[in-house]
Amino acid sequence: MIEQLIPDGEAELESLAQIGTTGFVMGFGLRFGQPDFFLNRYPDAWTEKYEEENYFFGDPVAAWTIARTGTARWSEIGFPDPRGVGKEAAKHGLIYGATTVTKVGRKRCFLSLSRPDRELADAELDHIERSLKRWAKIVCKSPQALTEAELDVLKLSRDGLINVDIAEKLDISPSTVKFRINSVQKKLGVDNRMAAITMAVRKQLI
Repeated sequence: MIEQLIPDGEAELESLAQIGTTGFVMGFGLRFGQPDFFLNRYPDAWTEKYEEENYFFGDPVAAWTIARTGTARWSEIGFPDPRGVGKEAAKHGLIYGATTVTKVGRKRCFLSLSRPDRELADAELDHIERSLKRWAKIVCKSPQALTEAELDVLKLSRDGLINVDIAEKLDISPSTVKFRINSVQKKLGVDNRMAAITMAVRKQLI
């Protein structure tokens, strides 16, 4: 989804992968703990470990992302790491890294990336900071800024499932399904579900 909103999205993300050779993660429109858009290209094994251990609570990089704006190497953050998240991350190749955070209105946007072999150079930090600021303005102000949760509901609607079936599959309530569909329709400027599905398919959102 993010690569469809960013101009030359795949090429831009490839440039990140060349800097963050272990992977990267980014989120746009972060409010109340959840971003509107989220893209995770860290190793699957680390993502699974992170979620399984609920490392978000205790992760110094996550804490910095919520509390600060600007750009910093992980080694410069200085937040406490009582759960040893950094040591565990290093086992998965996330040894050196950097995080950049910017704001669009009240919404925070962030980008973190990592590599196993060296600290990021100043020019690389400048590149990721400029990139995030440019993308944040585009993504957060996009009228098609559908959340991943909204896209999940829309995809299942496209596949012919009704609200009750969607709710069961996503482990949410039918009223939540209805709320997300209504939100999608408002964002896409249409007045029914079929029109929302048609537009989303045409714009390659789903």
